[in-house]
Amino acid sequence: MDRKKWLGPALLFLAAFIWGTSFVAQDVGAAYVDGFTYQAARNFLGAFVLLIVWLIKDGVSKRQGTYAPMSAQSRRYLLLGGLGCGCLLCVATVLQQFGIQNNVTSPGKDAFITALYIVFVPVIGLFLKKIAQPHVYVCVLVALVGLWMLCMGGSGITTGDILVILCSVAFAFHITLVDHVAPHVDGVKLSCMQFFVAAVISSIGMLIFEEPRIADLIAAWFPIFYSGVFSAAIAYTLQILGQKYTAPTVACLLMSLESVFAVLSSMIMLPGVPSPTAREWVGMVLIFAAIIVSQIPLRYRKKMS
Repeated sequence: MDRKKWLGPALLFLAAFIWGTSFVAQDVGAAYVDGFTYQAARNFLGAFVLLIVWLIKDGVSKRQGTYAPMSAQSRRYLLLGGLGCGCLLCVATVLQQFGIQNNVTSPGKDAFITALYIVFVPVIGLFLKKIAQPHVYVCVLVALVGLWMLCMGGSGITTGDILVILCSVAFAFHITLVDHVAPHVDGVKLSCMQFFVAAVISSIGMLIFEEPRIADLIAAWFPIFYSGVFSAAIAYTLQILGQKYTAPTVACLLMSLESVFAVLSSMIMLPGVPSPTAREWVGMVLIFAAIIVSQIPLRYRKKMS
């Protein structure tokens, strides 16, 4: 078996698990600090961790005699790609955080709305002439139905919902840009760059619109630590590495599993969250089925001329 065929999906699956559990951390952190402050802290932490990994990785390569300086083209991809990915990531995560802040104690619903990028990415791909196999689009619809059954309640749309919908659009463009840039650069370096850019932009918003206090940051240290180290530094790097070996539409389906993990982790870690209903279990099954079928390469009979 070709290692790359399962490596990409495995990395994206792990990233989805970390992101899903991170919704709980963001929900808890929103009780202490505002959106720009939270994202600035976690993005700087993520960039710092990745910078250490970057330096260690280059140091080991130099000692082993395998270090090769980046070419001018790779450096250009890293700078421009890091800037573009960082801007989109900042927009997406800040909108998400403010949405979570408005939708208190509903991380599962927020995860569903965020996962709408599985619909937006194939649509963006059509404009870029990246057409997936027909059954993948069917799997997208099945996954969307499953996500709806899993996370959506009977309440109407809220301001928080609108913010998270806009966040999912930004994430769709972010995934599309990563798919273009990732094959040309080192994944750790690109991830470090995008988090540094996102941290700087978030800090500007924090200083203009918010009043950060050290005491609040200390109170929210664990959610920020988990989001910065695991959700930011580790999971987004796994996304970049995983997308190198996975088609963008299938990658979206895999990453949409974060909604499943968000619901399960919120029920385990947040008091008062009920156990899954029969409808929610059906939704989880539909999502897993869509993901599995989407990765099966099917042969389509050509039309007779």
